[in-house]
Amino acid sequence: MGWGWTERIGIAALAIMLAIAGAWYAWPAPPRPVTPVPALRLDDGADIRVRLVEPQPGLTALAATITGRAASVPAGPGLRHEWPGFHASARFTGTAITLRFDDAVNRWRITLDGQAVELARPGRKDLRIDGLSPGVHDIRAEKISESPAPATFGGFFLDKGAAALPPPPPPPRLIEFIGDSDTVGFGNTAQRRDCDAEEIFAATDTSRGFGPQAAAALGSDYRLIARSGIGLLRNYGGADPAHTMERLYSLALPGDPDAPALPQRRADIVVIALGSNVFGSDLDPGEGWGDKAELGGDFGPALADFAAARLGDNPGATMVLLAFGEYGPELVQAHRRASDLLSARGMANLLLVLDDPRRDACLWHLSARDHAAIAERLVAALGQPQPG
Repeated sequence: MGWGWTERIGIAALAIMLAIAGAWYAWPAPPRPVTPVPALRLDDGADIRVRLVEPQPGLTALAATITGRAASVPAGPGLRHEWPGFHASARFTGTAITLRFDDAVNRWRITLDGQAVELARPGRKDLRIDGLSPGVHDIRAEKISESPAPATFGGFFLDKGAAALPPPPPPPRLIEFIGDSDTVGFGNTAQRRDCDAEEIFAATDTSRGFGPQAAAALGSDYRLIARSGIGLLRNYGGADPAHTMERLYSLALPGDPDAPALPQRRADIVVIALGSNVFGSDLDPGEGWGDKAELGGDFGPALADFAAARLGDNPGATMVLLAFGEYGPELVQAHRRASDLLSARGMANLLLVLDDPRRDACLWHLSARDHAAIAERLVAALGQPQPG
């Protein structure tokens, strides 16, 4: 008998979830080869010099607009981050800019005046960009991989004599997306399902996930609270029950539970997509549910409580419950129950049940095409972009 959608997705998801779970607490990560940084070629044809160098003393910190759950560095400037989608933007006048990293695990996209380069696992290095034409420049640093452990973005720095400018203002709305590997954008740019760990690392591009794409189309910023293998009441396969989203959501850094979270902007829209790992694997006899119908009976109220708490954190926000219907009628029914419970409490919400995606990226995950289609559904449901 051939494997169905749930079984095929499930076997792949379990393998990667277990691999990621094993890496969550392996910080500091072993040194990895640093990917060479390509040249940055601007529209005027000039090749700008981009290179990793040892941390440079005597530079001036540049103010930035930061989005993403983060914690301060115990000694010195910079921010520690672990949840996906962390990004920072700045503006300056000068011919050079330096970005500081202490990060052996992530991929980054650096966009300068609309042109981008990527770097992987920079380690404890400065990324030096010089040879720029005089004038005003805009720069953005965006983490596009999933972090297996905390890392540090040290910030933007200017040479002496360069003119610091106020950072660009954030978009008028912020959307928070809460979910699992699909929200992360796990392996989404791959052209096949069969991927090893390094291929998954190279193929994951969070910025091309449905959340960031929908936010961009709506003229909004985004914050991601997501992790591969995670669920609300249970994780995939019942693994690691002490680290479900119910337990991890409030943490600045899941890998450092004692790190105090920095203040963050309230969200205007909250999108929750947390059912796939709950219903996408068989139940273990020791988990406390006899079958998925019984699990669904608990999941609906739990999701309603979790969503209500997020509305409490973000007064006036629009709530969206995103359900991947391919994981079975129990998931859909539980989401409908959650939606009804919220409505009964006077909490308006929108339930979107998604059609079966192709899932032809790494390990049966959503492809870039799937993400684009889901983003379109969200945009159609949430309305028009906000003016900048």
